[in-house]
Amino acid sequence: MNRRDLLRASAVAMGTTLGSQAANTEQPLSGEPQPQTGSAFSPIAEANPLEAKIVAFTTVSPDVNASIKFYRDVIGMRLAAEGTLPGDITTAPGTGNAGRPYAILDMPDSVWGKASVRVLEAPRNAAPNRPRPNSGPMDPGLLVMEGGTRDPAESYHRLAAAGTPMISPPRYYFFRNTKWGRDVDVMSYAPFGPGGEQLFITANIRGDRAWSSPGVHNGFANAAITSLDQRPTEAFYEKALGLKRTSQMECYQRNTNQLIGAADDDYFLWGNIGSGVSIEVWEFKAKTGVMYPTALDRTGLAMLTIRVSDIARCRAMCQAVGIQSVGEGALPLIGNSEPKGFTLRGAVGELIEVVPA
Repeated sequence: MNRRDLLRASAVAMGTTLGSQAANTEQPLSGEPQPQTGSAFSPIAEANPLEAKIVAFTTVSPDVNASIKFYRDVIGMRLAAEGTLPGDITTAPGTGNAGRPYAILDMPDSVWGKASVRVLEAPRNAAPNRPRPNSGPMDPGLLVMEGGTRDPAESYHRLAAAGTPMISPPRYYFFRNTKWGRDVDVMSYAPFGPGGEQLFITANIRGDRAWSSPGVHNGFANAAITSLDQRPTEAFYEKALGLKRTSQMECYQRNTNQLIGAADDDYFLWGNIGSGVSIEVWEFKAKTGVMYPTALDRTGLAMLTIRVSDIARCRAMCQAVGIQSVGEGALPLIGNSEPKGFTLRGAVGELIEVVPA
């Protein structure tokens, strides 16, 4: 089965569809005018009915202490909680047995409500969620978690001094998001955390974007999910979480490709689903790729934790379209060592832990 057939099969299994216009074009055509249907960007006010928001990124590390040191001493986060997992806390894929060490770090004094970083100890000889350097951004799956910096040069040299692996020095790029009426005018670079998780560190160039954090970095909030066909991914998030596409841009910039590890002449689309949830969906114009489903027993970025305002409604939405949970329960959060929740697997294999507000 080729890559596109695999994506289509995954989407069908989750009750997703690829849009109504394809069905229209299969109708016999006549010489008379015929009504057609398509899709449009959602108004921001209607794009996130469950007030979904990423509240934690889960990474799996072969050395939890090294991850704590990186996020605390280099990024500037604080260690908010640590311990070992209790038994039967969640049945999410790869959770393993009780007693597994974990740590949770968050950003002190962040006014933007950044997500925490939850680190799980990797099993002995664990394989990576996304093998490097064999994989790239054209391979569908959960790719990156993104945070901000007030100064890309200062940030880059701080991480370089700590021996952090990186794809390239900071690269400048510009996009005009006409749908949101906002320019994306930034410099970014892509380092890797101690577990092999890919990060983006981004600095706004425009002077009208005030910096409110006390340190060089302001934590992590945004996730990028890559695909070869964005429609099953969008359909999954709309059906499971009510999130709708709010913007779309195209990227054909060599400097952008260089910072993410793509070939210079690669072309992709990217944009946001929902508003305030901080998820980007990318579509690479490539004929083939390898999908990398995530699990909690493999190293690197493994799972997004998304908070919703009505978890019962979210579960009912999933059940109505045949999206089955792949785990019950939830991993510890700051201030809640045994939260309620459930886990889903997205259209390109990413794990999504859903918890109540």
